[in-house]
Amino acid sequence: MTSDKPVRPIIPIPELESLFDTSIRVFLRKGIISATLDDVAEAVGVPHKTLMATFATKEDLAVSALRWYYLKYSQQMQSVMAMHSDAYSALEGALFEFVELCCDDLKADKGLFWPTLVDLGYVDDELWKAFKDLQFDWEDQIRDKLTQCRNELINPGDIEVLTSYFIMVFEGLYEMVKFGTPREKLFQLIKVSMEVLGSRMKTGGK
Repeated sequence: MTSDKPVRPIIPIPELESLFDTSIRVFLRKGIISATLDDVAEAVGVPHKTLMATFATKEDLAVSALRWYYLKYSQQMQSVMAMHSDAYSALEGALFEFVELCCDDLKADKGLFWPTLVDLGYVDDELWKAFKDLQFDWEDQIRDKLTQCRNELINPGDIEVLTSYFIMVFEGLYEMVKFGTPREKLFQLIKVSMEVLGSRMKTGGK
């Protein structure tokens, strides 16, 4: 797990996600190159000095938002996987928990802006570097669990391709939540997705 922690600014934590949500909308509306911290402060409704006391630059704000969104899910997924000793239950549990978190955020009218921040990284080197570091950490969590349970696999050489596969599943589920796919259908898709891992396990995932 990365040593990076979610930011702890002087802005109250209950308001933090709202700040990030609004700031990303400002970046999208004005463009991350043209937007300023003044624009964000005006949209959020906080004094410029308050924002500057926590985020020195708009790049700092964008990177902090990315880390916040990422670690919000990543830390929860790690906790869920740690509860299970076998790979199948660990990854299945993590996928179900991930969908629940995403759906709850959508229901609460919170923006699911993780991919948006990644896309903005194409025009912001600092943001792109932060994303790559976090992506490798996410992959490491899945890889570590599969490696811990390598004796469950028919061919331990499948660990790398399975790691990439589950990254794809997480990202796909995230996008489907954004498009309003019902939870029940998402849960069915998780079950189907888990068949890939089951087919590569000595026990078939049972």
